[in-house]
Amino acid sequence: MATSELSPIDRHLAALLQRIASNQSSELEIAAQLVSRFQADGHVCLPLGEITAGTLVAAGISHSVPAREMWIRKLRESGVVGRPDEFKPLILDEAGRLYLQRYWAYEVDVARDISNRLRTKQSVEEVSIKQQLEKLFTQESKLQKLAAIVAATSNLCLISGAPGTGKTHTIVMICALLLALSADTEIALAAPTGKAAARLKEALARGRNSLKLPEEIAKRLPDDATTIQRLLGAMADSIKFRHTRENLLSANVVIIDEASMVDLALLSKLLDAISPQARVILVGDKDQLASVEAGSAFRDICTPGFEIGISGNQARTFEKCTGQKLTGVTSRQASIHDAVVELRENFRFAAGSGIGELSQAVNRGDAARANAILKSGKVKWRPTPSAETFEHKLRRRVFHRFKELCAQTDPSEALARLHEFVVLCALRRGPFGAETVNTLIERMLLEAGKQRTTNKYFSGQPLMIVRNDYNLELFNGDIGITLSQPDGWRVFFAGEHGGLRSFAPARLPEHETAFALTVHKSQGSEFREVLVILPAEDAPVLTRELIYTAVTRARNDVEVWANEAILEQTVNRKVRRSSGLRDSLWKDAGGK
Repeated sequence: MATSELSPIDRHLAALLQRIASNQSSELEIAAQLVSRFQADGHVCLPLGEITAGTLVAAGISHSVPAREMWIRKLRESGVVGRPDEFKPLILDEAGRLYLQRYWAYEVDVARDISNRLRTKQSVEEVSIKQQLEKLFTQESKLQKLAAIVAATSNLCLISGAPGTGKTHTIVMICALLLALSADTEIALAAPTGKAAARLKEALARGRNSLKLPEEIAKRLPDDATTIQRLLGAMADSIKFRHTRENLLSANVVIIDEASMVDLALLSKLLDAISPQARVILVGDKDQLASVEAGSAFRDICTPGFEIGISGNQARTFEKCTGQKLTGVTSRQASIHDAVVELRENFRFAAGSGIGELSQAVNRGDAARANAILKSGKVKWRPTPSAETFEHKLRRRVFHRFKELCAQTDPSEALARLHEFVVLCALRRGPFGAETVNTLIERMLLEAGKQRTTNKYFSGQPLMIVRNDYNLELFNGDIGITLSQPDGWRVFFAGEHGGLRSFAPARLPEHETAFALTVHKSQGSEFREVLVILPAEDAPVLTRELIYTAVTRARNDVEVWANEAILEQTVNRKVRRSSGLRDSLWKDAGGK
């Protein structure tokens, strides 16, 4: 398995465990270094049976790979590696997966919570659901109705779908259904970032105004969505939250959008703070990039590694509630399967849409088809320019767009234009990375007459917050626009109900220029037009999920700068994060 080079923290942890071990060994040192490095690289555990000589070389470890049986025996004898029922710094399970103790606990807690919720059902009469579906769900697809039925009848519902499949609309309709079914429904809506929460809040406002909902339901729709951290009550300078198992959230329905961005640790703390009797509804795209921190929990929960289709229980409940039959019912069975719904009908990308076809080809891992679509002209494409010509070609492509942005004087119009066009880079650093592209664009604008202040800000400069500030209610991923005002320079952010919030630049938490974003930073956003730039050389971060996420940020047009060989390698490389969560939840999947 691929990994990055050991950091000083990895080496220090291994040295510490060697010092406190009752039986020191090179096998313990290697394992401790790697489990720390794997966790930093996004894995929940270290699968001993999959470690190769190449893994050790990439990590900068000069030893050879220990024989598996010997390795496990040495770890068991060390005194610092425990079995799943023991409290030791490292935990080794029977499948040969080695965990840092804290991440073992997170994974066990999530699996236990999900399993417990699967065993309990909501006491809602099917006839009531049928009546409300007929009244409320007049235009929705069968799978959107199925998602609502699962949400109404279960304590756990997971809804996955590509951009354009109506996930946010489904959230609004689920809220309407649950409110119609019970006067005691209290809904909390949240997302991993402030940007994603703002989009969810906008969807609720649009739904209240545009959907033909009964007035008594429309006025009860929640009017707020927040970050998960704020929902849980983040505490300054602490990884703990105010809401825990001892201080549960009051809501009896908790809906999380963009759930693919939620890491294992945060999901564990979230589930811990929700009443066991409450409904938990997680909505996201299982094929999108996983969280920045360790784990790909949403993907693990939603996918067993094979096409799951619709469960028999789902099909039977759907028929009782609608009088209709569902196709695509599978014979495979697992308890978690009854809670998972995948939306498949795309309302944004029509048949023949270049973005739709390209994203599907990438998602399937069909590099030949992806390259053919780019060459056909259905999606704009050009090879990545050389480092020598990159600035010139970038100028020709983007300068006029950002010059228009910088000419805006009205904050609302300027913020609206931020969603018109963006440059997405696969890498943060390097000749084709977001930092370089932002520097080049700033230089272009300054050469065109834009004057910096002494604090290095200029009119029309977009700024992205990169560190949460709960006092100012500015969160990682929020993007504002810098404008000169009579009282000095201000950075404007979208506020509630279409309003604006502004701050002096000096008051902002840590931030950076955001003409160009990394693909990771763009998650939870959408833009009318997107320029995607892949580097001229291969890198481990170039994966199928990354290019899929980048392409699907666009509503109307996308242009890809990528060499054919690099694109092929990117599409063929699938993110794989080691954990035991999928095996734990899908172990009873059988059938044909």
